[in-house]
Amino acid sequence: VTHISLGNSACFHFVVVLKTPRVLGASAGSLVAAAVVFTILDEMLHFAKQVKAFTLGPFDPSISIFHWLECVLRKYLPSDAHQLASGRLAVAMTRLVDGKNICMSEFQSKEDVALLCSCFVPVYCGMRPPSFRGVKYMDGGFSSMQPVSGPASHTLTVSPYSGEADICPADPPCMWDIVVAGTNMKLNMANSFRMLSSLYPRTLEVLEQAYHNGYKDAFHFLLQKGASNHEGELQN
Repeated sequence: VTHISLGNSACFHFVVVLKTPRVLGASAGSLVAAAVVFTILDEMLHFAKQVKAFTLGPFDPSISIFHWLECVLRKYLPSDAHQLASGRLAVAMTRLVDGKNICMSEFQSKEDVALLCSCFVPVYCGMRPPSFRGVKYMDGGFSSMQPVSGPASHTLTVSPYSGEADICPADPPCMWDIVVAGTNMKLNMANSFRMLSSLYPRTLEVLEQAYHNGYKDAFHFLLQKGASNHEGELQN
């Protein structure tokens, strides 16, 4: 689970009040998007802290990060999760058979909300990818880190890495950029550290700092642009 993306959940505290009609997410961003729709932001952050409490974090052989995440979702998602999510939450996944990005926004039951498919990283989360309606999927970030539904100009993008997203860390100018799954990011040491920490945060302090950095990024953006100008879709 990318804990820095969970750190960016602070961004959504601001955007929720705008009554954003649609929230999209890929990879760990789908968990943050779901946390917004279901208002379980604190529970998701607590989950990340629990994982870090183990000696090797998510790599500790005594835990199954994917199974643990499944239990957390089963516990905290409301019984009417599919009704709350349908039409508002869009979950991006990568179809295993052809690598195509699939975005789901209509769900038939609580178990049908495809969050596990969207953030399944082979090896890191296990060797057997989950299925959604009989089709196997893996992490949505492999095919599109920032899925957009409808006109891109109407979508407010959020990223834990500095680059071209509307809300992201404000790093100094950089000579080099890198495109990862359709997303432009700065190729610098700060982003390298963020990527490393997303897989294995060194301390709980790093986790907390990522959360507060996301809060500051969102606050700075909305102060600059004015919250009233950003109604529409939200993508993480």
